[in-house]
Order: sequence, then structure tokens, then C-alpha cells
Amino acid sequence: MVVDLTPAVGAEGWSVRVHGADIESDHHLGAERIRVDGEHRWVPASTMSTDNLEALLCRISTRSTDDDDVRRYGQWLFDAVLAPVWRQIRSAPEVRAHRGVELALRWPVDQADLHRLVWEAVHDERAPLAADPELLVAITRLVPVEVDAVATIERTPRVLFAVGGALVDEVIRPGAMFMGLLRGFDARGVCSAKAAHTVTLHSLSEHCARFRPDLVHVVAHGDTVDGRGSIVLGDDGQVTADKLAPALTSAHRPLAVVLSACGSGSTAADGGGPLAAELVQQGIPIVTAVSGEVSEQACRLYTRRLVEAISDGTPLAVAVARGRRAALLDSTSPRARLDWAMPSLFVAQSVPPSFRPVDARARRIVEIADALKLREWPVFIGRTSILNLVDDLFSTDVNRRLLVVGAVGDDIAGLGGTRLLREMGYLLLLRGHLPLLLGPFDPTTSPGDLRAMLLALLDCIGILTTELGLALPRLRLLQRYYPPTAGDDEFAARVAFYEAKSRFGKDTGELDWGVATTLLAADLDALARCAQDLPEPFGAETRVVVLADEIHRWGVLGELLDHLKSSGRNGFGVRERPVPLVFTASNGVPSGATVKSFCERMANMPGYAFPELGPLRTDEAVIGFQWVLLNPLSPRGGDDAPVYAALPDAPYDILADSFDIFDGKPSAVRGPQLHKVAKLLERINVFVTGDDEAAWSRYESRYS
Repeated sequence: MVVDLTPAVGAEGWSVRVHGADIESDHHLGAERIRVDGEHRWVPASTMSTDNLEALLCRISTRSTDDDDVRRYGQWLFDAVLAPVWRQIRSAPEVRAHRGVELALRWPVDQADLHRLVWEAVHDERAPLAADPELLVAITRLVPVEVDAVATIERTPRVLFAVGGALVDEVIRPGAMFMGLLRGFDARGVCSAKAAHTVTLHSLSEHCARFRPDLVHVVAHGDTVDGRGSIVLGDDGQVTADKLAPALTSAHRPLAVVLSACGSGSTAADGGGPLAAELVQQGIPIVTAVSGEVSEQACRLYTRRLVEAISDGTPLAVAVARGRRAALLDSTSPRARLDWAMPSLFVAQSVPPSFRPVDARARRIVEIADALKLREWPVFIGRTSILNLVDDLFSTDVNRRLLVVGAVGDDIAGLGGTRLLREMGYLLLLRGHLPLLLGPFDPTTSPGDLRAMLLALLDCIGILTTELGLALPRLRLLQRYYPPTAGDDEFAARVAFYEAKSRFGKDTGELDWGVATTLLAADLDALARCAQDLPEPFGAETRVVVLADEIHRWGVLGELLDHLKSSGRNGFGVRERPVPLVFTASNGVPSGATVKSFCERMANMPGYAFPELGPLRTDEAVIGFQWVLLNPLSPRGGDDAPVYAALPDAPYDILADSFDIFDGKPSAVRGPQLHKVAKLLERINVFVTGDDEAAWSRYESRYS
């Protein structure tokens, strides 16, 4: 259902046309000039006196509302555009059949005064439309522009989280908590996330060009330039849409942009639109923004349910309605608080109303990751600089391309090295590559020789090809071990593979390193070529990556490092398709001396990187532990799954001192102590708590 408002000809006000679902309705909406926050505005005429209307809008603007203010505000907007036709809309056969309706509001982008109003708060005589007990009502803002056709994503969506300042910045910090939700989505396979902090226009453009995100979530200071909405990025200062849009669309146009910046959905100069609408004008099909401040849990519920609904293949408008209705659940006084209505969705008019951003089948990659034991709960925290090296493994820039990445430290016990490799493997899989994770091993089962290492690789190949539904190529490494009579069908080929692997494992003969790794390189190349025919995210750029856990414990360590020194840029692969190695190791223990010597010798060689795997920095720990607390203990959630969030003005030093007891060890997220600290912080009014899952269960029981 489209609600068009166009400036009236020869009169003050707007012509209102409501159309769709076999409904056509037109009426004139008068206007009156009032003064709000020291500015004159044209707003819809009201039955209230001018003084009362000005006072109401001032209280809404300053978040100093009285009881019943939000109801009065919402009914004023309802009476302006929907009252004459609402009963007709409710009774329309199409609306009744779907038990829902999208109200797509559209007006010229230059109608700044209309943009400043929180239309999402519309309220009939009973309740906010977002909480209608009989209809699921979605309120969207339709931008009158045609953009290039949109396509449903048929793989796990890629999400770039870009922060315009430091995560510990007092203004940025509350918005940066979105990253905690994003990490939760990432851990559950809802998306493939990448974070970038303190971005500038240049670095944002580079991240977008290299990562090619489907969605970009920007957290930044909101500001204005000559009345136009803007955000502050790094040293670039205030950035408006004409500069931001080219950075976001360098080499690739994202499907959607999320702006966590004050006023990004409402601030507009006379004759212009808010930043969100201007980005849609610049060609980005979908932009979500905020018109004002939003409470912590309302924001979480809105974001969580919106993203999860989209990832399940739900149409965009339905996902928005579910997100907003969920946010209402947190409002103990919806007639006095407007935060649930602040998130706004701006959509180009050429995007079909039933558009589904994501195909639900895209979640299949999660099942593959689980079979490979790459996913783990709770959410992964810290190590952003190491995770970002994933994108350099196959960089087109020869000066950035990496062959060997070693995350090393004096003693990495308890520092999350295994979890780091799993997370890197998961990211590689989501980007369309083939991760082979060797480990974790018990101290007595680490590869003692070349044959044991190759057997571990063969185990990974067997599981990976099974889960991908990939026909196993006949491996040259096992050529002499295959049974003489193997069938030609896929099942027979897989049985023959496991028979050959078993015979290979029982062979006690000595292997020649050069011969064995040459055969292995050919086999891994064949594996990558076979995977190129799989659906997205796999394709012509698919490569194999070997991930090796705690190699300082391996009996084959010396030979492995010698190979990495001499293999050039091929690793365990061939020139056309190199196979990089990513490993973790302790270099300060007796068995790590060889690792330390290798790292020192190769540290300045192109293609090698050895980031330190040490305790989390204080800022990483403060932010990371809060990300964990923002998500339920288990992906299954449940009524006993509270979440914790710092109040916007929570003192940073108290947070830093509280989390300091964990000594920067990410493994602290597994024990009960983290939540005990959170409970103490709640008692001293530094944290607030909520039960998002229980709240959602109440919603489902009421509205399903």
C-alpha cells in the first residue's frame, strides 16, 4: 500500500493519495507553520492549538515526553494521512488474507519537514499500528528513485562493520555494541562479518572494494553540514552522501546500508533529504537509519529480529514489521517513549514490495561449517588484525599476498589459538574457499611424522568433499593404494578413497618429503578445480587453505618449516593455485625454539606474516567481553538466557578494571566467571540486563 504525499498546487499542504490492494483514496492535507527547536517548519494541520502542537513536538524532540504524548503524536500523524481510509485498508481482501500490510510512505526527497517527523509512530484509536493485534503493519519510506535491479542473495551475506572512530570513544561505544550482535549473527551463520575500525573515506572504499559486502553497517558520529545529514569518518571530518556513496560503491554496490548515527534518518536541510534518503538517491537500494535515540533492548530486539527474519528468506517489509513489533515489547510505556519508532527503513521505489534479500537456502554453508567443526559458541572476540589477514591470502596485490601466516606467542595456552583457526576457517568457507583444519590434537596425537600429517589432511578432504557433495577426484598421493577394481560411480569412488587411505596409513615405509608434497599439491589443485563448479560462494577463485594448530607440538615440525622456507609462493599448492598455511604456535616453550628461529628468519620476507598471539589488549577485552554478554549463552537461547549491556554513560575505567581479572584471555568466555562479573556490574548500575529470547517468546505466543 503506497501513501503518496505531494505538495498541493495553489494551497498550503499536501495532496495525499493512498493506493494499492484495489484501494484508491485521495484527500487534501492542510499545513500549518510552527516553531520547533528554534526553527520554523511546515507540518500537517492539527486539531490541537498551535501552542499545544509546538509544545508536544518540542517534548518529542528533547525526549522529555509526558504520559500520553506518544499516543497524541502518533494519532496526529494517523489522522493526517490514514484516518480517512484505514477501515477500508483493514477490510481489503488482500490485507485480510495476508494478515498484514506494508504502508510505504513516499514524498519528494526535498520535503525536509516531512522527513523530520517520526511516521513510524502512527497510532490509531486503539494502539500503535506497529502493535496492531490483528495485522502485521510494516511502515517503510519509499524514495522516488529508480535504481539498478536488485537480486536475492543465494549465499551467506557478507557484512562489513565500519566504525568511524575508536571503539572506546564515548559516543561510538554504545553504537559499537552492534558489533556484538553482528558477531552473534556470524557465529550462527546468519552472515559473514568483517570489522574495520577508525575508517576514513579511503579505507572504507578499500574495504568495500576488497570484501565486496552485501551490507555495510556504519557506526559514526552523526552531524550536519549546512543542514544536510552527515557522519564523521576518521580524519575526514564530516562526510555527506555525495562523498560517502562513492566510497560504499567502489567496485561493487552493496544491497543495503545500515547507519547507526544520530539523525541519519531525519536530519535534513530545507530542500533536501536525510542522509539515508540521499544514499538511496545515489543508487543504494536499501538504507536503514535512526531518527533519534533508541533504548538498548529495543535496539537489540529490532536489529536481531530484522536481520534474522531477512536471513530466513522473509520479505523485507515483513522483517521490518517483526523487528519494530519486537522493539515495542521493551517499552514499558509506549505512550510516553518513542524509541521503538526511531529506526527507519528507506527503500528505492523500484525495489519490489515482496523482495526477499536472502534466499533461506543460503544457510546450507552453516551445516558444512559445523561438519568441519569450524563454528563454536559463544561469539568470537578480538584478534581483528589477525582475522583481516584472511583477505590477504589471495590478494591480487602481490605486495599484500600472503603464503604463510603464523599466530605466535611465548605461550599461547588459554589465548584462543584453536578458536582463532576455526574462525579463520569459517571466514574462508564463507568466502568460497576450502579450509582444511589440522587439529586440535591431544598432546599424544599431534602429527609425529609426514605420514601422520598427510593422514590428517586426507581426513579433512574426505569430510569436506562429503559435505560439499563434491565428487572425490582420484588422488595421486594414494594412487598405489587404490583397490584394483573400483567402480566408476561416486559412491564407489568414495569407498575406494577410504580403502586407499587406510592402506596408506598402515604402510610403514619411509616417505620422501619432496615426492609426497608434490603429489599432495597436485591433489589439492584438483580439489580446488572440482569445487569451482559448485554454487556460490564457490567459483573460479576458490582455493584450498591449510590451518595447522599448535605446530610446536608436531614431530614433523622441522621438515614442515623447511618446506615453507623453500616452497616459494606455492605453499602446499601449485603456481596457478597456491595453498597457503596458517598456523598457531608457542615460541617461548622448549619445543618452540624452532618456530622462533623460523619466524625471525622469515619475518621480513614477502608473503610471510607473524602476528603476535598474546593476551587481548585492554580495549579489545572491554569491547569483546561485552559482545559475548550481548548474546545468549547458547544459540538455542531459552528463558534462562539473559543478556547484559553497558549503560551509555558507563565509566570506561570501571569496565576495564572489572574485566582485567581475566588477564586478557579469550578462554574466559567459556566459564561462569564472566557472567558473575556482569551481575555485579548490574548491581552497581553499570550494566542493564534483559532476556531477549523470553521477550520474543512472549511476542510469538501473543501474535502467532
